[in-house]
Amino acid sequence: MDKQIGVTNGFPYRAVAGGVLAMFLAFGVGRFAYTPLLPLMQKEAGLAVDMAGYLASMMYLGYLSGSIIVTRTLFRTGARRMLSLGLILLVLASAAMMGGDFFIYWAMVMFAIGFSSAMIFLATLSLVLGIFLDYGAGWLTALLYSGIGAGIVLVGLVVPEIAKFSGWQGGWCFVALVSLLAGLGCSLLLRPYGLNKQPEQSTAAAWSEDGAKRAAVFLIGAYFLLGFAYTIGGTFMVSMLSEFNSLQNQAHIGWILVGAMVIPSCIIWPFVASHLGEVKTVTILLTLLALANLIIVAWPSQVGILLAAAVFGSSFLAIPGLVLGRLGKLAGGQKDKVIGLATILFGIAMVLGPSVGGLIAKQTGNFNRSLIMASIALLLAAGISMLAEPARGSEKSSAAVPKEA
Repeated sequence: MDKQIGVTNGFPYRAVAGGVLAMFLAFGVGRFAYTPLLPLMQKEAGLAVDMAGYLASMMYLGYLSGSIIVTRTLFRTGARRMLSLGLILLVLASAAMMGGDFFIYWAMVMFAIGFSSAMIFLATLSLVLGIFLDYGAGWLTALLYSGIGAGIVLVGLVVPEIAKFSGWQGGWCFVALVSLLAGLGCSLLLRPYGLNKQPEQSTAAAWSEDGAKRAAVFLIGAYFLLGFAYTIGGTFMVSMLSEFNSLQNQAHIGWILVGAMVIPSCIIWPFVASHLGEVKTVTILLTLLALANLIIVAWPSQVGILLAAAVFGSSFLAIPGLVLGRLGKLAGGQKDKVIGLATILFGIAMVLGPSVGGLIAKQTGNFNRSLIMASIALLLAAGISMLAEPARGSEKSSAAVPKEA
């Protein structure tokens, strides 16, 4: 039997701690470091807004490619080894961003960063999600995303200060150093554990339920729309704030606010979901995220954008954890494949979002139409997610995951 993450007094503390740190690396430092660095690269390296969107899309293309390859090779490679390779690639790619100053080079490196994020993310879920389901709390997956908020706050606070002395290259140097140190900590937390795979006979019944596959299809559809929509605000929020003269040198404050709101949201919303249910909670969060975009359109001021940043941060990262936790519960023994498929489709959507959003912003001279488009997609996702609400009986059967002997 493969080793599993141990529990203390019945609660999987180390699974949670290791997962939080992995998310801190994969997204808080890996993916979202680009957002506060973007205005610096625009100002110091002459990066145009549409090119900035294409760079973000290259990172998401790397994430998509990584999702496809990892999904196909995870079982053979092993989750532990895949995690280690992803951590190494993230450190090397972050450091490599300092070595060039032209678009093609940046695009290749951003692709590698996105690829490493997929490796870390899917390997971590394979290691810890089965433990959460065995504990009877798939919603704990959302708690891991608090690590992303911590990464956003750390990078948002430190990078602008470093950039005052060493420019955008110094910011990427800091990202690489943090990735190295946190990667060592993540490896130590998850070191004893191999690929944690629940026995097929104990979980196959849930996936064979008529309602389970139907609910999964609706959830994956809503997840795809989320991937398209949230990347528009997530990529350009700091740039939008930097357009105000009074905030040109402090636009990163808005991104720090996002990260500060993420941390409690990934604690509070999983608690809500444990009582209300994952699907209903996801529907509420998608609606809030649409509202965040509309606030910027209706109230185009620094106060309006800061308010939108607070709403955005309090909602957007709780959604993936709840969706994937629910999918894992529905899919049972097929959870790695189903979550891999959802991640691939999410990656496709993330490639499209910033490219389309940046192109529309360049053509119109502002982000209003891009944000309205994102809000429509999110409201549609909220409607679709409601269709995934399970019947009472199927909820109980899909949640039942017997423990291994």
